[in-house]
Amino acid sequence: MSVKLLTTAVLAHLLDISERRVQVLSKTGVISRASRGHYELVSSVRGYIGYLRDRNDNEGNESPDLQAERARLTKAKADMAEMDAELQHGNTLLADDVAAAWIEVVSLMRTRLLALPDKMAPVINETTSIAQAKDVIKKALHEVLAEIAATRIEIVHRGGGDGGPEEDTGAGSQDSGSAA
Repeated sequence: MSVKLLTTAVLAHLLDISERRVQVLSKTGVISRASRGHYELVSSVRGYIGYLRDRNDNEGNESPDLQAERARLTKAKADMAEMDAELQHGNTLLADDVAAAWIEVVSLMRTRLLALPDKMAPVINETTSIAQAKDVIKKALHEVLAEIAATRIEIVHRGGGDGGPEEDTGAGSQDSGSAA
C-alpha cells in the first residue's frame, strides 16, 4: 500500500477547514506533515478524527455542569416567581414588614407599662395593706395586658420604604388614642 500525499489545499478541502487551520493543527501535532506543504492522507485524517473526538469528549464533560447550572437557574427563577405570587396573595410576609410590626407591638407594650406607675401611685397610696396594694397592681397589669392583647396590629407591605414612617406614626397614634 502506497502512502498517499495531499497538498495543504486538498487536505483543507477534504477536512472542510481552512488551509491556515491545517497548518495550525500540523504545528500542534494533530495532523502529521510528510514534507513542506504535503500531508499523509490516512494519518492526517485519523489525527483530525482523534482531535475532534477528544474535543467532543471534553465538551461532553462540561455539558452536565452547564446543564446543572441551567437547571439551578431555572429552579431559582421558578422559586422567585412562586414567592412573588405568594406575596401578592398575602400568604407570605416580608421579614422587614414582620420586624416593623413587632417593633410596633413592643413599643405599645413599653408605653402602656411605663404609664403604670403614674396611674397606680395615687391608687396604691390609698390602700391600707400590702395585700390590697398587690391586688391593685395585679388588676392594673391584667388590664394593660388585656388591652395589648386586644390591639390589632396589621402587617402592611411597605414596598420600597416610601411612606413607611408615615404609616408607623399613623398606626401608633391611632393605637395610643384608642388606649387612652
